[in-house]
Amino acid sequence: MDRPGYLLLVLTAARRAACSALCAALLGAALAAGGCYRAAISDNRDEAFNQGVEAFQNGDYARAASAAWEYLKGGTKTDPLHDRALKLLAESAERMGLTYAASLWYLDIAESRRNPELVPAAMRALERIVTGGAHDHDVLVGGFIATADLSRLPPDVQPFVDFEQGLTSLKQGHEDWTTGHFAQIPPGSRYFHRARYTDAVRLVARGDLEGAKARIRDLLAEKDLPVELEIKARRSLARLHFEGGEYRKALEQYEALKQLAPGDPELVLEMAWASFHLNDIQRALGLLIALDAPVYRDLIAPERFLLEALCLQRLCQFDLSRRAAVRLRERHGRAIDDIYSGRPLMESEDLRAAARLKSGGPPSTKLSKLVLREKRSLDRLSERLSPDLAKTLSGIYAAGVNEAARREAGELKRGVAQVARELLDAEEGVRLLLHELSVALQRGQRRAEGLGAGREAADSAAHVVRYRFDGEFWTDEIDDLLVLVEDRCVY
Repeated sequence: MDRPGYLLLVLTAARRAACSALCAALLGAALAAGGCYRAAISDNRDEAFNQGVEAFQNGDYARAASAAWEYLKGGTKTDPLHDRALKLLAESAERMGLTYAASLWYLDIAESRRNPELVPAAMRALERIVTGGAHDHDVLVGGFIATADLSRLPPDVQPFVDFEQGLTSLKQGHEDWTTGHFAQIPPGSRYFHRARYTDAVRLVARGDLEGAKARIRDLLAEKDLPVELEIKARRSLARLHFEGGEYRKALEQYEALKQLAPGDPELVLEMAWASFHLNDIQRALGLLIALDAPVYRDLIAPERFLLEALCLQRLCQFDLSRRAAVRLRERHGRAIDDIYSGRPLMESEDLRAAARLKSGGPPSTKLSKLVLREKRSLDRLSERLSPDLAKTLSGIYAAGVNEAARREAGELKRGVAQVARELLDAEEGVRLLLHELSVALQRGQRRAEGLGAGREAADSAAHVVRYRFDGEFWTDEIDDLLVLVEDRCVY
């Protein structure tokens, strides 16, 4: 911004602190946020770099980023301090919460290898961002980490690369390469156990379920297992037991998993199925009622209504079973109607909403939320940044929003198709069940062949206190409900 001729500021170190107030008094807030801030950074690029380092050390990351950008915009990539300034810019952006932009600058340092000394630091930063939450997996991992020749990194970051490259090779069907990458991960690394878990998954894909269960049990015996990995391992072991018909063993793993992952609705549903197969109908119904709690309202699982109807049918509660079956239509009727109408699935707002909610949404949805959230943060930070840097960051986040939206459209299309299949499968099951209920009414209240009675409705009626259920839930007891429905079957 051009300054009026009468405004002459000599920015010595002693007077810089008064700059903002003086500019605001003379030119207003807009000039104070723009021209005055730029004046606080030297026009000499080397001095601007030093000012950026000093600001970073003092915790002024907006000033540090602006000074680093001042150095970068005036030179070329062959400048001796280019990558160090880029690293300063990336670190400052990360400290300000702009991890998306920071990741792209770290990627530039690591991918270009203009300054080999900075590559390990850039890789550590990429590991921090990739393992820390939402990130652009396609660009960071798929586009670089999983494919680049990164075999001579320091021992604290090399296992991260070996694991990601091995995992990507496995997804692409190159198991020999996976074995080679995983073999290089030392036992002391936090990726060692993750590689062991991945090996167990490989056995499942080969059909060696017993071998997979043995691998996972060995893994769970480790004392230093990260919580997130223990959750994955126990869930996988429970599902393997379930698929093998070992429902009691599956429930044992689910019960242990409840302590690690409270509030997981999919876990509650899987426990209900296991209880149903064990003929513990009261327990299964209690778990299904728990899924009506507000904390689980985002669960998209059409099969739960079919399971509730099956439970009540097993107790010869035919009328209640019919009511439970038609709840599928009550909950997802508009989405089902959209499927049968013949209109394109992506035009159904109900199907789109269900696909976004299912399993937390596709990865691109998480990326989109990250970029939008950081874009809002940038709007608040802009007045503290130099105008050129603020403009550059705005461009980065505008492009990021568009790219995330493009990917989300493709992933959402696949998610909508999956939800539609689940709804159709559930409704087909409901129709079959309703037919069976009609037949059962003609046959009478006979228990299905091969099934014994479930648990008693009340072990000691004299000591049981009953309260009428009014839809209220207690979060500390939500997964321990029992529904003591009368068993009307004729033995």
